[in-house]
Amino acid sequence: MSVPPRLSRTALPAVLAATLLVLGASTARATDFFSPGELSRPHASLEGLSNCTKCHEAGQKLSQASCLSCHSELARGIREGQGFHGRIPQAQRTCESCHREHQGRAYALVDWGPKKQRGFNHGARTGFPLEGQHARTGCEQCHQPQLIEDETLRALLKKQPGRKSFLGLSTGCEACHFDEHRGQLGARCERCHTPRDWKPATGFDHAKTDFALAGAHRKVGCTKCHSATQTDTQAPGTFPAPRSATFVRFEKMPHASCLDCHEDPHQSRFGERCESCHTVESWHQIRNAQKGSAFHDKTRFPLSGLHQEVPCKSCHGPFPGQRARFKGLAFASCESCHVDAHLGQLASTGGRGPACEQCHTVEGFSPARFGIEEHAKTKYPLEGGHLAVACTGCHREEPQLTRKVSAARKALSRKGRPARFSLMLFDFPSLATGQCKSCHEDPHAGQFSEKGGCATCHQVDSFHALRFQHARDSRFPLTGKHASVACASCHPSVQEKGREWVRFRPLETGCDSCHEDVHAGQFAPAPGQPTDCSRCHDTSGFEPARFTHTPPFTDFLLEGRHADVPCERCHGTVPVGGGIEVRRFVGLPRDCAGCHADAHRGAFQGFQP
Repeated sequence: MSVPPRLSRTALPAVLAATLLVLGASTARATDFFSPGELSRPHASLEGLSNCTKCHEAGQKLSQASCLSCHSELARGIREGQGFHGRIPQAQRTCESCHREHQGRAYALVDWGPKKQRGFNHGARTGFPLEGQHARTGCEQCHQPQLIEDETLRALLKKQPGRKSFLGLSTGCEACHFDEHRGQLGARCERCHTPRDWKPATGFDHAKTDFALAGAHRKVGCTKCHSATQTDTQAPGTFPAPRSATFVRFEKMPHASCLDCHEDPHQSRFGERCESCHTVESWHQIRNAQKGSAFHDKTRFPLSGLHQEVPCKSCHGPFPGQRARFKGLAFASCESCHVDAHLGQLASTGGRGPACEQCHTVEGFSPARFGIEEHAKTKYPLEGGHLAVACTGCHREEPQLTRKVSAARKALSRKGRPARFSLMLFDFPSLATGQCKSCHEDPHAGQFSEKGGCATCHQVDSFHALRFQHARDSRFPLTGKHASVACASCHPSVQEKGREWVRFRPLETGCDSCHEDVHAGQFAPAPGQPTDCSRCHDTSGFEPARFTHTPPFTDFLLEGRHADVPCERCHGTVPVGGGIEVRRFVGLPRDCAGCHADAHRGAFQGFQP
């Protein structure tokens, strides 16, 4: 009997696989005999001779394609050369070289090495080196199921809840970190920050913004301008969670004028252009505002005020399509150079507005020289409480005026001049009606809409100075006790359509509209009808009543000893429900036996005198 030649290590798996296929109908004991070892717990469902071909092709080694047929979550990373498996060279990418099988149920398919997970070279193996704060972060803080972006892997883990994976994470900062800037600066955090630490933002350069820091601005701390005063309430359970509910405003910071950040200590007495006198090098460094204007003083238009700071080109050009011009320029009025900042609101019937110098000076557009005396010459002189109202209380910004700005803005842009317009409303067509509602909201919700309007009750001296008189101006004169009752007792506040207002009309004038019937309807003309309280009572007081035990009030006269009997002896109290008792006046007995006991014990029953 000849001895078979020794099989090589590479040929042995193929022979075993072929042998297993031949013995596919063998018993379980035969399967255990030919198996190279028990499968690990994750692959336990593949145990058995009939399942060999699910991983091993007949006559061949274990192939990567066999593994990927089940582990489809790895396919995209390998195909695109990304992530841990995608970075393994093709020649070395054999699954069994790292994940050995047939070593028993408890064998771990992922072998981290002697140093465990901490010894894993994250940068070399995944392409995402752990630097700075990332190097001190635990694996489980990043490798969470909710941070996995790969949809295939997310679907797989959802089907297999007990399974864990270190794959499928994004390398973008926003995947793990909440955007503390709330979208102001875009999603590329690495433009300003490094993994070493969140602060300072070493990659940020203020010179690359539209407000380069110059002079003394370089020494100002960031928080002086960018303070954490903005509040953003995130929904509960936001993931990743924000560090703070407040954040620093960086975007859309107003900086067109010094006054956007600095308070004007001169209170606009020298205009709004601080740079006319000051420099960014130091607040105390004053420049010579008169320098360079000596030549212009010899012309017919000496430069004064803010005109001294205007660049020559702004008036003389050259402009697009025009050569520079120094003679024959119009300067008789402000309109020769300036557009109407009020957008025609102050124009008269002929279309021409008042001279600008009536309200403004060359020292600055604001503050205007338009005061109470000038307002008295307009269509609406200020009187009473209107004298204390700030200008902006009536002259608010009118958004519709912005539609008139575009054409004028283009003309100014051609000459390199700043576009400065006042969007305050000055033209009030509704003033022609002379009605308060043109400016004021009706606090009475239309209850008083008759001719005369608000002036029927109110005065311009004060809203609370009323000329209203209850006896003269209403159908319910206040007499007796009514004169001392607080207004709110009869005129309550009501809520209707999101507004609160005081009810003045319509109100009922009957006693029962405000007062409860203390007699429980005993004196009502019919059930359900109101009682005429004025028969016995008046507004001077509920007591004493005008009632007497004589006609027309009653035909039961109090005579003899009856005149000395207290009222309550005959008119007792009776319960009417709800724990309430009222004194009984109606339905009382009128014969002697109804109130008195028979002292004769019936001896005179039926006696006729």
